Amino acid sequence: MSNSSEINRFTYVIGADRATQNELISWVSTSLQYINQYFGGDRSRIIRTKFGDCVSKVEYLADLVTDSENASLFRGVRDTSGRLQAGAIVSFSSGLIYPYTEERDYLSIDPFTTPPWNCLEGVTFPETVKGAGTWLMSEIVQEVIDTEIAGVIKVLAIDRAKSFYLRMGFQENPDFERELILTREEARLFLLRYQGYKEN
Repeated sequence: MSNSSEINRFTYVIGADRATQNELISWVSTSLQYINQYFGGDRSRIIRTKFGDCVSKVEYLADLVTDSENASLFRGVRDTSGRLQAGAIVSFSSGLIYPYTEERDYLSIDPFTTPPWNCLEGVTFPETVKGAGTWLMSEIVQEVIDTEIAGVIKVLAIDRAKSFYLRMGFQENPDFERELILTREEARLFLLRYQGYKEN
């Protein structure tokens, strides 16, 4: 792991107030600016790219969070300058979930994204901060590790994002291509590894 001088640090955000909702709407506006600036306004050029995936998730997240019923489901992290650098919607579910053989409670995360300035490959912006996604996931796991969920988390991921989750200990569900599961055992291992990293 990197030494402490290289670690970007964040604060956890639970729920989306009006300021956070407006910030997410500004992510959408920034995405459109980048499409105009770097892709000649041609949205078809971002299809099947990391940036295109990010734009879709940012738009979905902003749309969900501006609905007051979903505001409490928002989780995010802010950098030391107070900028939101990652966000997600979390919801509690119950049912059969791989690899468990009995019905159980689990946490579902969808969408999970960082802002557009962290996703545009080949361009570095002053706002760009690395590590926000992993930090956010560690905070979400920490929040639920000692609940009835016990850290069991499901995400839906396209192929381009799978390596991010697999590095944390998520397992692929062989029956559903996009579904990745973090079991309670792997959740605890992830926290042990990452909490040590955050504290160094």
